[in-house]
Amino acid sequence: MTTAIHRLLLLPLILVAGLCLPGMGQGSTSQKPLAQMPASARQLIAIKVIGSKRFPEEAIAAATGLQMGVAVNDDDFKKAARRLGDTGVFTDIAYTYSYSSAGTKLELHVTDAGKFVPARFEDFVWFSDIELRKRIKEHAPLFDGELPLFGRMADEVSDVLQAMLVENSIPGHVEYRRAGKEDGPVESINYHVTDVLIRVRNIEFTGAAAAEVPALEAAAERLPDHEYSRSRLNLLVQRQLLPVYYARGYLKAEFGEPQPIIVKQPAAETDDGPRNQTVVDVTFAVTPGQQYKLKSLVWSGNREFPTETLQKMVRAEPGQPANTVRLADNLKDVQELYGSRGFITTSIKPDAAFDDGAGTVEIRLDVKEGYVYHMGELEFRGLDNSLMAKLRNAWKIRPGDVYDSTYLSEYLAAAQKLLPPALDWEVASHVTANVRDKTVDVDLIYSVKAPK
Repeated sequence: MTTAIHRLLLLPLILVAGLCLPGMGQGSTSQKPLAQMPASARQLIAIKVIGSKRFPEEAIAAATGLQMGVAVNDDDFKKAARRLGDTGVFTDIAYTYSYSSAGTKLELHVTDAGKFVPARFEDFVWFSDIELRKRIKEHAPLFDGELPLFGRMADEVSDVLQAMLVENSIPGHVEYRRAGKEDGPVESINYHVTDVLIRVRNIEFTGAAAAEVPALEAAAERLPDHEYSRSRLNLLVQRQLLPVYYARGYLKAEFGEPQPIIVKQPAAETDDGPRNQTVVDVTFAVTPGQQYKLKSLVWSGNREFPTETLQKMVRAEPGQPANTVRLADNLKDVQELYGSRGFITTSIKPDAAFDDGAGTVEIRLDVKEGYVYHMGELEFRGLDNSLMAKLRNAWKIRPGDVYDSTYLSEYLAAAQKLLPPALDWEVASHVTANVRDKTVDVDLIYSVKAPK
């Protein structure tokens, strides 16, 4: 039996040519090179994979494109390794093969890429997630719901999705983007359909008690433009729907993924809607969970203000359903109080200790007061010197004074009366906290609105 070893090293987006080690396989004089062996000896009878902790062997074997029982040669193995490398899921690929009169065996040595991110399908309402994943995996066997940051797999997924639209006569085009926080790492790869308007007609809820349904329906009306996308619906859940439960003490409430049902397929423009519009009804499965009553509020870390003062600012009665929506609003008032004393970076971290047996929750409020900040520089832009001097003189916090974060809104209202009334003024304020010297700079930019 003869063995040949080849290694392919992957740099980001670059595949380096394979190397054949001398003295192995084709370098041996005891047997003919693989290409000169009869077809029976070149018939592929096994693929073994070593090194991957993420992907099953059969998926990697399928992704090579090699077929069992078919005669192969060294070029086929090079192409298979390059095909794997192009996906971006491996950072290193090497292969060996051995052959005899029984056939040829291939052994792949791979190293998984370091980072994968979820693939998210924003608005493919014509297909279930199961259908999407199944179809993608048929064409990209290494797809497992996540994608590498480099390589062609993201494009392969896009191609599959586009084919599904074409096959179903849906006049849209697939695009994707790498999403994440500004200046932060990529957190997901999001796919969406352009050139088709997807409108939400109704949003319904299963699992919700009758008492909560009116509030949920009212909150659902706040979906912007009633346009469908999972990102928008997820924001709706976080900002509008979950607070319906949190305000009633259902602090572990959960919403399932939105389930769209097609009401109207995209078609040519008609009397009841624009061209290429799909209309859907959306259902959310709701799991309210247990209702919790407030056991107590426990403050810690507060030194500038006594607990009694802070407690009076919070409307939370022990024995009543724990309304964490109202609590969050009250804590903003507490932060404003701290800001009036120069503690502009004060944060309050709530932590809940649940007693499921008693149906109660103790909420612990950890205050990080930070440092006192003082007034730094005050700048005006967009005004002539005389008007600037008048507005500067009206500013009451002098350099070095403790900065009051509540004062700016009061000042802007008063300053508005000092501006020429014949003009329609706009003002943009920029407040900068200088961590090093604990000062606050205020920059006020004035402009005049253009007449309509």
